[in-house]
Amino acid sequence: MDFHDSPENAEFRGQVGAWLDGALADVPSQDGLPQEEREHWSRLWQQRLSDGGWTGLSWPVEFGGRGLDPLSQAIFNEEAERRGAPYALNGVGSMLAGPTILAHGTDEQKARFLPAILESRDYWCQGFSEPGSGSDLASLRTAARKVDGGWLISGEKVWTSNAHNATRCMLLARTDPASKHEGITYFLADMRDVKVQPLVMLNGDTEFNQMFLDDVFVADEDVLGPVGGGWKVTLTTLAYERASMALNLWVWARQAVDRLVVVAAARGLSQDPAVAEAVGSLEADAEAVRIGSLRMMSEMQAGKAPGPETSVMKLLWAGVVQATNRLAVRLQGSEGVLVDDPAAAFRLHHYLRARAHTIEGGTDEVQKSILAERVLGLPRSR
Repeated sequence: MDFHDSPENAEFRGQVGAWLDGALADVPSQDGLPQEEREHWSRLWQQRLSDGGWTGLSWPVEFGGRGLDPLSQAIFNEEAERRGAPYALNGVGSMLAGPTILAHGTDEQKARFLPAILESRDYWCQGFSEPGSGSDLASLRTAARKVDGGWLISGEKVWTSNAHNATRCMLLARTDPASKHEGITYFLADMRDVKVQPLVMLNGDTEFNQMFLDDVFVADEDVLGPVGGGWKVTLTTLAYERASMALNLWVWARQAVDRLVVVAAARGLSQDPAVAEAVGSLEADAEAVRIGSLRMMSEMQAGKAPGPETSVMKLLWAGVVQATNRLAVRLQGSEGVLVDDPAAAFRLHHYLRARAHTIEGGTDEVQKSILAERVLGLPRSR
């Protein structure tokens, strides 16, 4: 396949770049900003995307999207990242909740939820993982009890990104304790009665959270798909999650390598053979992430569902980003851990944040098990 832009994609890239240059003119660099300020700009940026018609690019036109292909979304993400755009605060809504509702929602649910996502009125989080069952999602214990007009849900969720900003949650709960996969139901829950507790990361950020539900009411009309049929709906969300990773991973890997190159040049190490070899190897890995992502998107455009190759991309990406940030800190010597130097503190922040990459979105161990079982045909390890 040709890994260069087609004429149509090149034209679209130009349109995207022109809009981004104007929309980002007054946005400060996000490098080194504390989390509160980054989230402030993320919220403003999300609203600008909505106002400019840049959310839901691949959603069908009849539901407010542009009807473009996944590669167009990837081009937009790449150009935004190249310009240092803030993170769009409702990525979970536009990339996961919206497409899942499009696939499984009733006409009433689509009419109620989709415009609020596109217009940045509802922010979403994903209530899947639980303490003790993060790697075995079907073993979740959060329970839903039927009452008049809806359900009362009690339990705990953990590692919930952006829950502290969310107004809605894609929430999994067990409606039949006697079944495993067949006993799970998918809820579109209001976050008003959910207690959210931040989890402090190594770098001091609190983007992940723990959620506590104590008889939180969810109406019958907010059940997505059939009662007891939540596992099928969940697989749809996970497929979109893997697809959305393909749209972003190569950009993040590219940024990490670019930051490393700047550090090496500033330390006068660009011509050092050992450093040049290490940077070159990481550069090759980052390019492999880009090419692999393009291949995945090409298969998706051909109508194929994401398969175990997504696990290969996740493993490769997490490894290259962690190794790149680690080397950037090492090349600075003792200065690499100075928290009172803004540039060093920024790089240290990225290094510490990267430790989560081999855990979030499916741990390395889970990804390797998927490859062992689905690609190599090895027996299950547990």
